[in-house]
Amino acid sequence: MPKSPAKPLTPDQVLDKMAKYCAYQERCVKDVRDKLKTFNIPQEEKTKILEYLLDNRFVNDERFAKSFVRGKVNQSGWGMNKIRFHLIQKGITKELIDEALGQTDEEVYRQRLIEILKTKAKTVKAANDYEKKRKLAAYAMQKGFESNLVWEVLKDLAV
Repeated sequence: MPKSPAKPLTPDQVLDKMAKYCAYQERCVKDVRDKLKTFNIPQEEKTKILEYLLDNRFVNDERFAKSFVRGKVNQSGWGMNKIRFHLIQKGITKELIDEALGQTDEEVYRQRLIEILKTKAKTVKAANDYEKKRKLAAYAMQKGFESNLVWEVLKDLAV
């Protein structure tokens, strides 16, 4: 028997779904707007829902940016360049991005880069040390680490 089409949601049901969506993990305003577009309710209702979520701190770009930076540095091993790019894609302002990136402990960030390079060095095949360091640098920069920091760390690292 064919499935009947889903019953349209009321604005209150959409608000409930969006509140749960935001409570599940940090979201930015762009994510919430994109999710709201998927619901078949009038635009003015979508606007009211977004305002409610903002007013009640379900969604907050500053909190999102700080959480995003922490997660990407600590769990994903991303560098500042890649993080900045992704935050720009999420519509986060330059000021909030700079503030969130500024909260990163420079020594922890440097140690993370060292761990990433040491791990990668075990699998890199190269004819000589220069080629190995070049490949490691390319890898770290692809992960978003700044080239000057990468070369500074590689200079001191025995690989």
